[in-house]
Amino acid sequence: MPDMVKRMYEEGHYIANHGYTHQYSSIYAAPQAVLDEYTQCNNAVRQAIQVPEYNSHLFRFPGGLVGGKYAQIKSEANELLKQNDIMHVDWNALTGDAETNNLSIEFELQRLQETTNGKNSIVILMHDAPAKKVTSDALGQIINYVREQGYEFKNFYEIIK
Repeated sequence: MPDMVKRMYEEGHYIANHGYTHQYSSIYAAPQAVLDEYTQCNNAVRQAIQVPEYNSHLFRFPGGLVGGKYAQIKSEANELLKQNDIMHVDWNALTGDAETNNLSIEFELQRLQETTNGKNSIVILMHDAPAKKVTSDALGQIINYVREQGYEFKNFYEIIK
């Protein structure tokens, strides 16, 4: 969706990188495959926003960095990314929208409360797939809850200067 990516960039949103395919078996075939996945996505963003020198320098590993079937490859890939001036970020709070097919706004708010409790800084995992309409319906309440807890919304441009 290059037009949407361009609009988000022009509105000042930080366009980070979560890979191009989200196909774990190919992404995690080797550390170089992770870097290639990053590069493929970064090139698509460059083309969409029409900024040839754009590089987000920020990657979120599909499935997260820690653990799982591909833990060793991810660890090695993280070192390779660092060598290429690319850092990673991972979520540390969630709404639970990937945990059940019987989502409700109440469920998402409860999971958010459980996973943000006591944290100074949060990155919330949420999904925007059509099957996750409840998440978009809950977004206003999620934003209100987060603000009520004293959190401030920051753009990665503000965080990684």
